[in-house]
Amino acid sequence: MTDQTEEAASAWDGLTDQDVVEVTLKDGAILTGSLMRVAGMTFLTYQKPGALMGSSHGPIDPDGVEAVRLVKAWSAIKAERFAALRGERFPGPAPRLALDYEYRLERLARALASEPDAARADQLRRQFDDTADEIALSQAKRAWMRAAGRWALKSNAPPTMEDLWFAEVASPSLMTRPRPQDFDPDPTVRRRRFPLPDQVMRDPASVPNRLKALRAAGLKARVQLAGDPLWDRAVIQIDLANGRDGRFMAAARRVNRVTHWKLSWGGNFNPTADRKRHKAMASEAYATLKAIFAEAVPSPALAMAV
Repeated sequence: MTDQTEEAASAWDGLTDQDVVEVTLKDGAILTGSLMRVAGMTFLTYQKPGALMGSSHGPIDPDGVEAVRLVKAWSAIKAERFAALRGERFPGPAPRLALDYEYRLERLARALASEPDAARADQLRRQFDDTADEIALSQAKRAWMRAAGRWALKSNAPPTMEDLWFAEVASPSLMTRPRPQDFDPDPTVRRRRFPLPDQVMRDPASVPNRLKALRAAGLKARVQLAGDPLWDRAVIQIDLANGRDGRFMAAARRVNRVTHWKLSWGGNFNPTADRKRHKAMASEAYATLKAIFAEAVPSPALAMAV
């Protein structure tokens, strides 16, 4: 490398990709754009006014560079974009405790629900997500809080799942009521197991106990739909075979502290699916499945649909 090349190369020292720089060439030309380095070559990308596609200068010959001046660092550009996407900060102190986070998220959810301007609503949504990110609040629990913010505009009553969703149950990945500990800034506290009510744990037919029994028997089972709370209303999906070839649904409803179950076929309804259903019902796994629910509740409370 020649002395001139080394001098030109040193002009790029301390710069990072996407920094906006001004490059003066030895022939007097001045180039401005975002720095991009690919496979040892240097380019400047820029956008022409009115153009849909970006353009670029380069690769730039290092021997032809007279000087390089930083116009704006990428870190500053990111900070400006971040601020512009969030707009004016929603009033209120920065949260520190669990109650602070819950209160601020509730206020942001209500402000978001009542904001008529779409652009400002987008800004508030980002502020809501920024706050929720600090405590790693799940998307399903964020959905509950935003829906609760809309509900609060028309009612002072605490919302139920049916108030916020179109049914009594929802996929846990889509909507779930946050627990008080979910707002704690300490991740250790957030990860603690939520204690179930004693009456639920003592009930062999309860949703948590039947789910545990299914898994202990080696059956592939998961909560497909959950009410609020889970032990009052839920639908468990049990797959005795791959896909929907051996799928059954166990729906639970707790009434007067008694959990009622209904077991039904969860596959398709056509001649091919009928053959798969009969094959699944003749299996040892189905006998195990049926026995688990038969022993969980008195027979009058168990409605077998298959």
